[in-house]
Amino acid sequence: MPNHIFEKKDVIQRLEHYKGKKFEDIDNKGMFKHVQDFNLQKGIAGAVVEQCIFGYDADTKQEADLIIIDGSESIKTELKTTGMLIETEPKRHYVAKEPMSITAVGVYDISEQEFYSSHFWEKLENMLIVYYHYASDHAVTPFEYKNFPLVGYEFHKFSEDDIEVLKNDWEAVRNLCAEITSHYPGIRNREWKAAVKEEYINVHGQLRKVLSYINLAPKFPPRFRLKKPLVTTIIANHFGYNLEQIPGNYTTISDIDKKCQELTSKYKGRTISSLAQEFGIPHIRDKENKSVTEQIIVAMFGGKSEKLNQISLFEKFGLIGKTVVTTAKGGRTEDMKLFKIDFNEVTRLEVSDDLECRKYQFEDSDLYTYFADHEFLCIIFEEPKPKVIEDSSGMFVNITHKLGDNRFIGFKRLVFSDKFIDVKVRKVWEDTRTKILTKTLIDVVQRRKDGSVIINKNGEISSVPNFIKSKDNDVFLRGSGKDSSCKTECVNGIKMLPQYVWIKGTSIVKELNKLD
Repeated sequence: MPNHIFEKKDVIQRLEHYKGKKFEDIDNKGMFKHVQDFNLQKGIAGAVVEQCIFGYDADTKQEADLIIIDGSESIKTELKTTGMLIETEPKRHYVAKEPMSITAVGVYDISEQEFYSSHFWEKLENMLIVYYHYASDHAVTPFEYKNFPLVGYEFHKFSEDDIEVLKNDWEAVRNLCAEITSHYPGIRNREWKAAVKEEYINVHGQLRKVLSYINLAPKFPPRFRLKKPLVTTIIANHFGYNLEQIPGNYTTISDIDKKCQELTSKYKGRTISSLAQEFGIPHIRDKENKSVTEQIIVAMFGGKSEKLNQISLFEKFGLIGKTVVTTAKGGRTEDMKLFKIDFNEVTRLEVSDDLECRKYQFEDSDLYTYFADHEFLCIIFEEPKPKVIEDSSGMFVNITHKLGDNRFIGFKRLVFSDKFIDVKVRKVWEDTRTKILTKTLIDVVQRRKDGSVIINKNGEISSVPNFIKSKDNDVFLRGSGKDSSCKTECVNGIKMLPQYVWIKGTSIVKELNKLD
C-alpha cells in the first residue's frame, strides 16, 4: 500500500494553487535544469506533478499512487498526468494528446485474477487526472515542457456503462492470456515464459478487433492503455464540450455491429437523396454536400450532430466515419484522406514513457496510434452503372451521375490488421523519417510525359517533395491546399503544401472485401 496519504481538501488546495501556472513555475526542485541527467519515470510532466506538487518520488509499484482521505473514507487513487491539444473543429476544445498508460498486463499470471480485484481496476476505479495543455503544434524536447501550463484536474470515476465496457475488454485480454498459458503445462521457468511470450507476440493482434476502450502497448511486456479517443471523451466531459448522447445500450463493439446490420436491412438500396430527405438533411443537387453521408450515419443511429466525433458513443469507441463509394463493378473511385502529418513528431529522437527514456520508435508515433486506436465505420454506397445515350445530333454521350444518385449498400467496420500497420504504415513512417533526417528529401519538378515542365496557374514551376507516393505504397503522403500557392509547410528548407496521410482507394476496397 502506498504511503502517500492526503486529505482531499489538501489535494484540491495544492492543485488550485498551481492551476494556470507553467511547469517551470511549478518546478520547485530544479528538475528542468537537470532534465537530461536522469531517466524520467513518467515523463517530465508527471515527474513534476508527483515530486513538486505532491512531494514524493515516482515508484514502479502496481498499487494506486495515493490514499485520499474524504471524510470517513480512505480512497486508493491513481494519479495521472495527461497532455491535451487544442482542436478548432467544430469549435475550439481540448482533445487527448496520446493514449493513457495504465499498468502492466501481467501475461503470465493475469489468468489468476478477477476484474474487480485486478491491478487494472485498482488503477482505474478512482483516478485523479491532472491536465496540462501541450501548447505546441509540434513535438518538443522534455526541457521545453517548462512552457506548458497546468490547466485543470478532476477526480474521475467511470459510469456503470463504461465499467461494463472496461470489464469486457479486460476479460478479453485475460481469456487470451489464459488460453496461451494453458498450452504450456509444467514448471513456470525461463523456458516456459519464453514459450508463452512467443505465442503472445504471434496472436495478440486478434484482440484489436474486440477491444473497445483499451489497447495494449505494442511491445513486450505489454501494458494496458486507455485509447486516445476514450481519453478525449473524458476530457470533453470535464471541460464542458458535451458530446451528444444517442439512444441505445452499447457495451461492446459488437453491439454497434448489430445495429449496423439492422440499419442495413432497413435502408439498403436507398439513394443518398432519399435518405437525406427522410432525415431532413439539407442536400442541394447542384452543389454537392459530401458531408451529407456522415450526417446520414448519425441520423440512422438517432443523433442530430453533423459528425461522428460529436457523438459520445462513436468518440469513445474510436470510430471514424468514412464514406466509401464503389463502382458498379466493385472498384473504388477515390483515395481516402486521413490527417495532417507533423514532421517534428515524425523525426523526434527520444520519448519518455512509463518505464524509461528511450529511442523513439514507430510504435510511439502518432501514425501508429492513429491506425491502432481507431476503426473506420464505413458507410458504403454504389454508383449507378454508367449510362450512355444518343443525343439529338446522333452523338453518344455519357450521363453524369450526382452524389445523391448513389445507393446505400451497408456498413463495414474496418480494423486495420497488425500486418497492415507493421508493413504499409511503418513503410511511410520510415521513408518520411529517413529522408528528413538524412537530408535526402528533395523537391521534384513535375513534368509531362513528353518531358516538358508543368507550370502552375500562378506562373510558378510545379514541384512536389519526394515523399512516398501511391504508386509505391498503399499508405502515402500527398499535399493538400486551395491551390499550388498555399505552400505553408517548410521541411529541410523545402516549401510545400501541408502534407496529409492518405490510403489508396484500391487498398481500402481490398481490405473491405475481406469483411462481411
